Amino acid sequence: MYRFTRTVTVKLAVNIPAALQWAGEVTAYLNKAYELGMKFGVEIFGSGKIHWYCDTDSLDKLTAINAKMMQDREYNGLLEKAKGLWLEGGLKDTVVKIVG
Repeated sequence: MYRFTRTVTVKLAVNIPAALQWAGEVTAYLNKAYELGMKFGVEIFGSGKIHWYCDTDSLDKLTAINAKMMQDREYNGLLEKAKGLWLEGGLKDTVVKIVG
């Protein structure tokens, strides 16, 4: 089992409500279109970061879904809609192998 996590830093604190609304939209879309079981949350202390995560049993499946997403016009439109919300260089993806 693997856990994919994406974090992104919100550019300004005033953008957190809009970032959370967008995070809900994109998460709902990805779960409907790709059946990811993805969830999201926001850090409550420190910097304004949004976190997304989902589990998968296969890195090949994760890679295939990612390739489809890069060609998905609706997903790319959602990304374009939110590009002003994020701090440049503030995106980080992590894949963790769950062993216990």
